[in-house]
Amino acid sequence: MSRSSELLKLPGAVAAGLFSRKGFLEEFEGPFPASEAAGLAGLCSAITLTMEMQGLLLERLTGEPGWAGCYGWAAWGPGSAIVAVDDSMCIVQTPATSFDEVFSAMRTAAGVEVSETE
Repeated sequence: MSRSSELLKLPGAVAAGLFSRKGFLEEFEGPFPASEAAGLAGLCSAITLTMEMQGLLLERLTGEPGWAGCYGWAAWGPGSAIVAVDDSMCIVQTPATSFDEVFSAMRTAAGVEVSETE
């Protein structure tokens, strides 16, 4: 079973996919047309790279380690949210979603371990 299929099992999930660091759609399941799914992949890649860069800059500015690790991010609106972890994305309905559960499942699926000391 694909990672996208596994992520769609999460409560509130309506779509899921994988994207490359270059912004290409690698895998997708959900009700969006291919062009919208590809746009989501580009968006997720761009935001992830931006978050990583901001972490590096904050580490330099503060002189404190631990800012550079971007494990994921989320952006939400009135009824839905997009969550990205590593190379995966998930569109969820916010009222039916536990973000702790979504981030945890996405980290596990991607093999991302969060260090408390970073």
